[in-house]
Amino acid sequence: TLGSDPGGSHRGWVWSLAGNGSRLCSGSFDSTVRLWDLGAGGVSAGEVRGRAAVICLACLPDVLVAGSYDKKVTIYDPRASDPLVKSLRLHGNAVLCVAADDRYILSGSEDRTLAVFDRRAGRLLHKIQLSSYLLSLSYGREGAELWAGDNQGQLHAFSPSCGSFLPLGQFSVGHRALVTGVHSSPGALYTCSTDRTVKAGPVCLSVRPSISLSVCLFVTLSL
Repeated sequence: TLGSDPGGSHRGWVWSLAGNGSRLCSGSFDSTVRLWDLGAGGVSAGEVRGRAAVICLACLPDVLVAGSYDKKVTIYDPRASDPLVKSLRLHGNAVLCVAADDRYILSGSEDRTLAVFDRRAGRLLHKIQLSSYLLSLSYGREGAELWAGDNQGQLHAFSPSCGSFLPLGQFSVGHRALVTGVHSSPGALYTCSTDRTVKAGPVCLSVRPSISLSVCLFVTLSL
């Protein structure tokens, strides 16, 4: 257990984790984000207090992005004495997943939309209406695509080209319930689900006039 409090790291459910280098951030239903220094043995490195349950996080060197139950995406600078940078109302329901880089902040919500916020322009670019809601987001190969898992066990791919994030397609890797986590690495895509399985395998994504999506030999681990 991280932290010295015998009651635990948080006073509510820990619902999200995000890391950058040796820094780990944990978000909780107690409306806080706590920072931990793994390089120093997991000691507490600060706390950010919000106003609603923290459901999802994205951690970058310069900012921390939190999505919360009160339909907001909040940007913090944990290095500042007053960490709040901006609070954005981009959705009509709870924010369930976020992803970010130096250009965009992406957020998925129970309102079945994916919102694209331009960090440099400081404005919402657009929202994409979906037939399901997203629970997990992950950038792919050097930002070449955005992967997402939804509440129907499906994976989605979006193109970040010029901030469009146009849908490239969706497919199944065999999950039978919510895809609660997705992580893209240079060699594979990893997913986890409330069906108690973790799946891993290589993904071939070809962006052409006729788009090709294929997943080969996914390995299933049962939990």
